[in-house]
Amino acid sequence: SGPEEKIISHTFSKGFPKGLLSFNPGSYPHSVKGFLSNGRHLYDIAVPVSGGELGTLHMGVSLESGKKDIAEIAKVNYYVAIVILIGLGLGIVVFLIIGVLFSNQIIRLKDFASKIGDGDLDAKIDIKSKDEIGVLTTAFNEMVGHLKENIQEIKRLNTVEERNRIALDLHDGCAQDLANIIKRIELSERLYKIDPAKAIEELTLLKKSTKGLLNRTRQVIFDLKSPEETDFNLADNLSNHLKDYKKNNDINVDLNISGSINGVVNKKSVFYIIREALTNVKKHSMARNVDLTLAADNGSNLKIFIKDDGKGFDVNRTELSGSSFGKWGIVGMRQRASSLGGTFVIESVPQQGTMVSIDIPLKERS
Repeated sequence: SGPEEKIISHTFSKGFPKGLLSFNPGSYPHSVKGFLSNGRHLYDIAVPVSGGELGTLHMGVSLESGKKDIAEIAKVNYYVAIVILIGLGLGIVVFLIIGVLFSNQIIRLKDFASKIGDGDLDAKIDIKSKDEIGVLTTAFNEMVGHLKENIQEIKRLNTVEERNRIALDLHDGCAQDLANIIKRIELSERLYKIDPAKAIEELTLLKKSTKGLLNRTRQVIFDLKSPEETDFNLADNLSNHLKDYKKNNDINVDLNISGSINGVVNKKSVFYIIREALTNVKKHSMARNVDLTLAADNGSNLKIFIKDDGKGFDVNRTELSGSSFGKWGIVGMRQRASSLGGTFVIESVPQQGTMVSIDIPLKERS
């Protein structure tokens, strides 16, 4: 309405109600008055514009329509809340199901890995999925297959290596000794016609050599029949070998073992290296005494020292020729020590004896 209480504009479809302006003329800053119209509670809000100079703005408000709107909004919110709760419930159920399935797959993988760790390389796991677990399962199965192949190849190579070593022992030991015995028998036969006493002396020496050959042959048989690695007692076998060694070669050997050598993985290979070194002492050093020491170094390494008081030799010339110690010789012992992840060092000076030093890990290195 204008300042002269004339209606400027209104939104009533049936005309402006009479008496509305006088009912609520408006006062600064605003005026609110309620009234009934057709049984409905209405409120007229009058706001003077520019202090009333430009007129008064009237606005009618019904709380009942507001309540209906609020009720509708509340109803919509109620349904939205129900949908959200149902969605959350379904999400939790799905998450739990996925978690259980994922957990079961992890447990199966763990059990499978435990079987492999226990040495059951025939174990298999079948998880057909395209996620990370499926990829990991495929990788596990492929790894086990490769592991089986590698172990079989290692066993095959070990068997070939042992066969080659025994063949070399037979060739460098038994075969050469037999050839030497045959030559000496022929010599004794000719010598007997000239000097029977010399022939008998030669036959006596030949008898001793034949006994030595018999002992070496028995040693080869022992190697073929020796127990598996897990049943091989390094200390006992060394002691037994040294008894025969002293008896047959008239060489004194002092054995010293410090620390526990039970952790040695390849006991038989260690035994073979020591035996080969002692065989070289017998064949080439002309020693009377040998000190053999085995020392476990803080449970990580086995150190072996073999020192004799023999004539010694030039290490460089012997290693280059590879002949003085036979085909196996220094090179062979070094290769065997290297195959165990260890080192082999030989020190010698002519007329001052020889020292062999071997350092081997007590546990296998990856």
